[in-house]
Amino acid sequence: MNLLSNAAQSQRGPPSNPSSSRARRPKYSHGFPVVFKEDTKVIPPKDVDVILVSPKGSGRTVRTLFKEGRGINSSVAVFQGVTGKAKEKAIALGVAVGSGYFYDTTFEKEVYSDLYGERGVLMGAIQGLFLAQYQVLRKNGHTSEAFNETVEEAAQSLYPLIGQYSMDYMFNACSTTARRGALDWAPIFEKANLPIFEQLYESVHNGTETCKSLEFNGCPTYRKYLDAELEVINN
Repeated sequence: MNLLSNAAQSQRGPPSNPSSSRARRPKYSHGFPVVFKEDTKVIPPKDVDVILVSPKGSGRTVRTLFKEGRGINSSVAVFQGVTGKAKEKAIALGVAVGSGYFYDTTFEKEVYSDLYGERGVLMGAIQGLFLAQYQVLRKNGHTSEAFNETVEEAAQSLYPLIGQYSMDYMFNACSTTARRGALDWAPIFEKANLPIFEQLYESVHNGTETCKSLEFNGCPTYRKYLDAELEVINN
């Protein structure tokens, strides 16, 4: 199964022995290299099944659950079916890594939603919202305890409840004061953020994010610049 990073796949180019059995059975965990083949130069052979099994979680989570005899749900897709058993192969591979439930998708939808989510509510947007709320609290005289009201309470107390019980549970279980405020402000945040998310999706869809990712992650000085950016977050 092809688990190389997107930049590494792009730099690696076509397999040195395209007729080998391994090279002729392309299996992917992410649609990026195939969907953006003009940029990655990853072009699968025309006469083989090309499938995708994409666990909906981090590699660490997949590995941890697998070692516990459990698994995480996966998206499955067929980019190219030749044998008539491509979908069957994808599901079998998903079962092998521990997935119990599968979502049908396409390579395109998987990569668009994945890149969009990572830059949005899965990572980028959360970091941006955390920082904005924290900075306003500090600007208005609050001590560093503002971190507790911004990150710690959300990550340690509330997000696990959302994951276990859903968002509607939160609205029904919280205090009347919290509920009123959340009901009033949720649509305001939605309206303010819609244009940003539309801009983000277009940037993913038109390949802008792909080019930026490959250019930066494939640069020889990648680690130097990344460490400098992460240092800001770490501190």
